[in-house]
Amino acid sequence: MDHNKALDKIKKLLRLAASDNPHEAAAAMRQARALMEKYRLEESDIQLSEVFECAARSGSKMTPPQWEANLVGAVTQAYACKVLFMAGIGEWRFIGELAELASYTMALLLRQVRQSRRDFISTQLKRCKPATKTKRADVFCGAWVSAVRQQVMAFAGNDEPSPATAAYMLKHHSETEKLDCRDRNASKGHGVRAMTDAMHGVLAAGDVRLNHGMNGQEQLALH
Repeated sequence: MDHNKALDKIKKLLRLAASDNPHEAAAAMRQARALMEKYRLEESDIQLSEVFECAARSGSKMTPPQWEANLVGAVTQAYACKVLFMAGIGEWRFIGELAELASYTMALLLRQVRQSRRDFISTQLKRCKPATKTKRADVFCGAWVSAVRQQVMAFAGNDEPSPATAAYMLKHHSETEKLDCRDRNASKGHGVRAMTDAMHGVLAAGDVRLNHGMNGQEQLALH
């Protein structure tokens, strides 16, 4: 039995150790302890094995827009993860026990907001210059993200990252840098046009629905 298989076996035994049957629980715990001693594994090793890294592609290789970073922040908080931006590769790396769900949610929401952005540009900004289209579309996306944020939080939760996630970060990503995001409208005021663009974003976000699956199985769906 290799190291990874031993970890899986120990985790199954530890789950059995929580059984209501005292004899079954005690036997499972003895076997788990024996395997941990044989493979020189500590409880911290078991906890770290529950932490995963899963990626979602960004729309930028180097400097993501602020609205995208805000969406990442909501997803990260909702799924109690840590997150890294991998510059050059252009992806968000979610880290935690629910990292797979976080990356899946992020990918779906990014797909939705990008489609809404394209629709907004094609219907509302036909006569604008390219630079103006980009800036106004960013306002639209920022409002879209704000409107969707509460739904994301309600769907997943709002816990802090676990101690195991913090330990994983310290072990594998001890050196990180602060991410600089791009806000194309930072120097502009919030005039009537910006308010109108934001309202379009809020209305477009009304089409987003996050649903729990049937029969107790969690499933994410966008409508």
